[in-house]
Amino acid sequence: MKNITNFSTFNDYQKCSLTNGILRYVGTFIFLLGSISSILSICVFSRKPLRRKSCCFYFLILAISDSIHLLTVIIENLPYTFQIDLIIIHNSVCKIIIFLIYFSNHLSNILLTLASIDRFILIYCPSKSKRYCNIRKGKFLVLMSMVVIFFANGHILFGYEKIYLNDKQFNDSYDCSIRTENVFYKNLFHFYDSYIESFCLIFIPFSIMFVCSSLIICQIVRTRKTIHYNKKGRYYYYYGFHSRETRGQTSRTTSNEQRKIKLRDKDIQLCWMLIGTTFAFLLLCLPTEINDIFNFTGRERSCLDWFRKVNLMLMQQIYYAGHFYIYTLTGQLFRKNLYEILFHRNHRHHQSIVNRENEFSSARLRTDFNIKYQNRTSKSVLITTNITNSSTTDF
Repeated sequence: MKNITNFSTFNDYQKCSLTNGILRYVGTFIFLLGSISSILSICVFSRKPLRRKSCCFYFLILAISDSIHLLTVIIENLPYTFQIDLIIIHNSVCKIIIFLIYFSNHLSNILLTLASIDRFILIYCPSKSKRYCNIRKGKFLVLMSMVVIFFANGHILFGYEKIYLNDKQFNDSYDCSIRTENVFYKNLFHFYDSYIESFCLIFIPFSIMFVCSSLIICQIVRTRKTIHYNKKGRYYYYYGFHSRETRGQTSRTTSNEQRKIKLRDKDIQLCWMLIGTTFAFLLLCLPTEINDIFNFTGRERSCLDWFRKVNLMLMQQIYYAGHFYIYTLTGQLFRKNLYEILFHRNHRHHQSIVNRENEFSSARLRTDFNIKYQNRTSKSVLITTNITNSSTTDF
């Protein structure tokens, strides 16, 4: 079977040298930068301290999905940039590559939605967070989301195929697209992709992300106003003149409160990472999705149309490649774990020194406190003895 329309579209693009140069060099740079950042994100979120948090698990799957999306998109764009076409090696390769592009794109949106709901429940309903915001629930929701997205995009595995292009200039040219003769599926795909799929898998997830992120910001700002830190950002607890039993209970309460404060601070850092990713989606991805809805890719394009489409597509690729940098800017927890990966030995040595210094200082404080307490006790005993002796003398 022959397809003339697909080659006409490809030939129109080849005339746009400026757009081709932008896609070739800028697109390749984004792919290389995004591949490195996705690998680093996977390494960070795979660490044991972060694997226990459901939100970090969502970020881990998101990093894997980002790397798949960047790889499949660069493979799809190779014919336009370097005249290397890997997508037409086999008919099954053609189907799988196009399917993975859509699958990873929609999975990223759903993962961010799940993470937004997870953080919203943790911030507004802490008592229910253990029930809904756990790693077991997160794995189940991710699995169910992948099944739903698979069935939502499964039609691509049947509609797209390797097509022979009839052209006198290029012999034996092929493309991965929908056959021109398959008018019913072509119109169905355009309607489904532009309206139903965009509404269900893009705009609804984005609306949930936006609402949850806005409410989380309001709650965090309101909570910050009620918490007073000292200059070093630490809490100090003074035991006063409590007895040994009271001091032991107060010490246990203090350590539990400090542990809860640290966990709460980590959760807030994850919230800021999520909020940064959500607003990056608003700025970089939403214009591309709107452009795809109102501009059907099957028609012939001018160089201006290709220029707009390529730049919007690169903005979307920046979003997928930039999650790592958003995490680095907004999350101290992410920076700390990244530092431990990059400078593992030095960090362990430094941490051991800090731990020894902390143990030494705490031991010295306990010794000073015991000495003061013993002196205070001996003084009280001496005063009591003097009072007793004076009362005996009077009698």
